[in-house]
Amino acid sequence: MADGPANNEGPDRQGFLLDLMTGADDEAASLQKLAYASARWLSSTAGTGVECAAVLYRQRGSTATAGSTTEAAAVAASEDEYSDGPAALGSTLAAPTVVSQAGSRWQAYRRRLLEQGFGAALVLPLELHPGVSAALVFLGPPNHAFTPRVTSEAAWFGEVASRSLKLALDVHGVIRAGDNLKQVLESRTSIDVACGVLMAQNRCSYAEAFSRLAGTSRNRNLKVRSVADSILKAMPSGAPRTRFEPPAIA
Repeated sequence: MADGPANNEGPDRQGFLLDLMTGADDEAASLQKLAYASARWLSSTAGTGVECAAVLYRQRGSTATAGSTTEAAAVAASEDEYSDGPAALGSTLAAPTVVSQAGSRWQAYRRRLLEQGFGAALVLPLELHPGVSAALVFLGPPNHAFTPRVTSEAAWFGEVASRSLKLALDVHGVIRAGDNLKQVLESRTSIDVACGVLMAQNRCSYAEAFSRLAGTSRNRNLKVRSVADSILKAMPSGAPRTRFEPPAIA
């Protein structure tokens, strides 16, 4: 990605996004791409090697963590494990927050930073969807100090990261919904065709055929679709394949 401009104005700041989808199969992979991109960007801005830990929280669901290095990933994982660091409170922070070794807050967290070879940390809360929050933690080497200019640039980068991650989460959500719908349709097709087979064999109604499937499902402790698939596999022609045709455009 290109470095951000030196100030918060200018046309090149508008519509700037990070590609967090190419090669990312799920949200965890997109978060990892964000950690890598964030570390590269702030290292260039700060003029020194800066790593990045990324944490994604959901009110209902597991926490995802990532890091630009093994050490940064350990810092991110510690946020999830101990929940006593600034990233765990990222959604309550109103602006980028610097955690220095000279401070008195987050003492246990600052000790963990030193154990992983880092000094100061710059915490960047990201605005996402309701019930979902995230934070980037930029990790500087020992004796490093994040200057006001770098902190200001980080505030702009936070807007870019928020929009980019929000878009990635939306896309992954659409993909999951499509996969779930496909599974539902495939399951429905197997059950309907199996019911048709039973209707022909037993000269019964659809409701009676489905009742037979459900009864076998309960007796064998199997899913209804598994029972349906076993019936279809026993057919001379094998189980039919589910086809998904795009809607016709008038």
